[in-house]
Amino acid sequence: MPRKKKKSNNYYTKIQDVAICAYNKSDSSVQREKIYRRFIYPPFLKLAENLINKMKPTYILNKCSFQDLQTDLVTYLTARLDKFKPHAGKSYSYYTRTSFNYLIAENQKAYVKLKQKSAPIDIDESRNVLIEMHNNEMRITLKQFMDAYIDYCQDNLNYIFSNPADIHVADSVLHIFETRENIEEFNKKALYVFIRERTGLQTNNITRVIKTLKQIYEVKFKEYEQTEFIKLPF
Repeated sequence: MPRKKKKSNNYYTKIQDVAICAYNKSDSSVQREKIYRRFIYPPFLKLAENLINKMKPTYILNKCSFQDLQTDLVTYLTARLDKFKPHAGKSYSYYTRTSFNYLIAENQKAYVKLKQKSAPIDIDESRNVLIEMHNNEMRITLKQFMDAYIDYCQDNLNYIFSNPADIHVADSVLHIFETRENIEEFNKKALYVFIRERTGLQTNNITRVIKTLKQIYEVKFKEYEQTEFIKLPF
């Protein structure tokens, strides 16, 4: 039987989507403040902390503290609460993208100011910080997609595959994907060896299942690039 999937990102859930919608619909300043303080501000603060740590906007952090940047980003997100459209996807994806854009733009501004004030020798011209931050953004986006893809496949294994053996293989593949950060060396041969040992099945059975999972991956990634969420049903 497939394993019960592990939930991640428990600080920002569907509750925040509902809370932001309620905040935007409310005409009461008191109610809006209660909703914001209880359901929106804490996850915004954590989101800002995580993204600053991952993106490492060097030039901004050269001129202000981590806490100040975190506060500035939360303030920026708060000012855009009314921009969230629930029909377009999840608020987490929207505000993550908004945060990326903010940090990239502010880091570029800080870089330009530093370049204007500093002697050329003071700036490391060998680094393209925008490219570095873009690469960080792509890595984070891919991680978010992989987590959503794994959840989707685990929820729909019995729909995607009718053969119990295929379900067992697919579950093993998804387990590898789920623990990918703990795997030091990931290659096709090692993947097949692991799955054969786990399932006792032959390579042709494994190849058929992996081909199906790959097709789903390609379709769902295109969806995710356009909408930032995976559509259901398959």
